Amino acid sequence: KKEGLNFDKLLEQIEKVKSFNIKTNPIELENKKLLEIPLFDQHFGVSSYEYYKPTQARILEKINSRHWEEILFVIGQDMFHNNDHKGRTANGTQIEQVDMNKAWEDAEKFYFPLIDAAHEKSNKVIIKYSKGNHDESLSWTFVKMLKQLYSDAIVDDSFQERKIHTFGKIFIGITHGDKGRKNVQNIFPVEFPHEWANATTREIHTGHYHREDGKDVFGMMVRTLATRNKTDQWHKDMGYVGNHKRFMLFEYSEDELDAIYY
Repeated sequence: KKEGLNFDKLLEQIEKVKSFNIKTNPIELENKKLLEIPLFDQHFGVSSYEYYKPTQARILEKINSRHWEEILFVIGQDMFHNNDHKGRTANGTQIEQVDMNKAWEDAEKFYFPLIDAAHEKSNKVIIKYSKGNHDESLSWTFVKMLKQLYSDAIVDDSFQERKIHTFGKIFIGITHGDKGRKNVQNIFPVEFPHEWANATTREIHTGHYHREDGKDVFGMMVRTLATRNKTDQWHKDMGYVGNHKRFMLFEYSEDELDAIYY
């Protein structure tokens, strides 16, 4: 025992460390499924954990409904309303200032239980960071934190505008939608030609507009995903009101989209 070392204090710190089980052997599944959880435009700060708690419960119910081959989380996409403590976006635009300390804590409360459950109910957990125009730095930092906490998850924290995920014959393109939106169905096949060519079901998922929309362009399904975020003051002032408040989850088999859950 070293003089002056307080083991009780040390134990208190160790007990605060987050713990979870790491599976060493994947479960063999005959019917392999992917669950995609792309919660775009959450805007923590405007919307709180208390507001999103029923959403969290429904997502947990879906995660726990079966054993999945993969669960994909898309995190970013304006998860936070501000990019700093001065009420600015990533581009420096001054907007409605929110309490970013609470926003960060709310995001932790929301995502930690979901990722913990995903580890229990899937063979592979994937977390992909996706840039948004409000919060690209803070949400990237949040994903970096998740990368340290969940060392057995596959975490993509690269700072790219457009990303993809493939699963069997499934191609999922991911981008916020504030850049290159008009030609997005042409950009993805150029940037990811091999993955695009090997797929028979091709989806592109965007956000940004806080409303649901979709178009099938020569077999490339381009979707703007809905959000459950509250209507902030700017959207109220501009008259952007009345959109359905809901998120969208996607369930895939290895060769097609099986279901969309609201």
